[in-house]
Amino acid sequence: MQIKTITFMVLIAVAVVGCSQSLYMQGRRHLQAERFDPAIDAFYKEISVNPKNSAAWRELGVAYYQKGDLIKSEEALKQASNIKPDARTQLYLGLVYEKQESFDRAIIAYTASLSLGSSGRTADVTRDHLKRLVHKSQQVEIANALENEAEIDVGSIPDNTIAVPSFDGTHLPPELAPIALGLAEFTAADLAKVRALTVVERAKLNMLLDELKLSASGAVDLSSAPRVGRIMKSNRIVTATVLALGEEGLKLDGTVVYTSDSSTRVPQGVEGELKDIFELQKRFVFNIIDSLGITLTADERDAIAEVPTESYLAFLAYCRGLDYRNRGMESAARSEFNSAVEMDAGFDAANTELNTDAGFTSGGNYEQSFETLEGVIGQSGGSTQGDPGLDSRLTGVLANGGTTTNPNSDQTPAQADNATVIIRGDLDAE
Repeated sequence: MQIKTITFMVLIAVAVVGCSQSLYMQGRRHLQAERFDPAIDAFYKEISVNPKNSAAWRELGVAYYQKGDLIKSEEALKQASNIKPDARTQLYLGLVYEKQESFDRAIIAYTASLSLGSSGRTADVTRDHLKRLVHKSQQVEIANALENEAEIDVGSIPDNTIAVPSFDGTHLPPELAPIALGLAEFTAADLAKVRALTVVERAKLNMLLDELKLSASGAVDLSSAPRVGRIMKSNRIVTATVLALGEEGLKLDGTVVYTSDSSTRVPQGVEGELKDIFELQKRFVFNIIDSLGITLTADERDAIAEVPTESYLAFLAYCRGLDYRNRGMESAARSEFNSAVEMDAGFDAANTELNTDAGFTSGGNYEQSFETLEGVIGQSGGSTQGDPGLDSRLTGVLANGGTTTNPNSDQTPAQADNATVIIRGDLDAE
């Protein structure tokens, strides 16, 4: 009698699982055949039986995305993510946000997909597209800032913001001119170590200078600095000029320009031998900080004092790489960054540039990159995400003494045992 009871309970459990599995799989089959309305109907029926099924919510969001209803797609995908975040859900949220031109949220979603286990070609293409997306986001931000420049409220710009455009190296010998770019990069990086300051991203700043046609000289002058500060929402702009003193000497002078009233502060300039270029750069940074009236902690001072590389030749190669990139010569830039790493494997800035500029596997421009990512995500199918399948559920039935729970449900076996199950419809229906 007991064996018959257990067998009956198992059969009932299989029927319950089969119903849920059938509804979900019906939706998947409709979705794969691009029958979006029947797919949506099947996923809603599954959700009505099991509202905690994150996979059903996710595929409902996918179906709405494929149908072109971005609002409902976003709602369903958010429900899935709230129940059980997974890579596929975040990837489709990224697609939705991009089509809505909410680029910052798309960047967050794609980044989350990588942290949640997106792998293989999908992960590679996602990383490639992220680079283009970040660039696109910055372009849009700069364009909007320029379009609304007249409406910018200078008083709303945070006091602690500071921007470091490229330094003026036009007076240096041609073979040394690129060091002005490297000195600006490391000055910005050092100022970012000061907790009292927020440094404007240099990539975005350089993009603005390109738009304003101010980057040809590699620098911002005192007259243009306040405008750059307003558009970039930076309270202060650091301008600097690098001069050669004979064949072995170097001089670095700078000015801090305040955006609000064009007033200036002039940190003490530095000069010395070219071979001591990092010592000069560090002294210049400390002089800037002193001119701003900021008192550093011991930890901040130690962090700033760290030199990026002990190799002067590696630094020169790195600077040439920056120069080539600014001129759109990516192959030459990568060659120089690679040379810098060969001369100093621990040169983090050069390694970062190499990793950032790793070749794109998806190819093409931003729009083509988006289409490639969309296609790869669609091909992945999500079979490894979410639903573990029928076999594992039946294992759970036997392990729980004849009760079954969905892996996405909050119910305990005891709660499921006391639940009322209503089975509707044809279990084998297409």
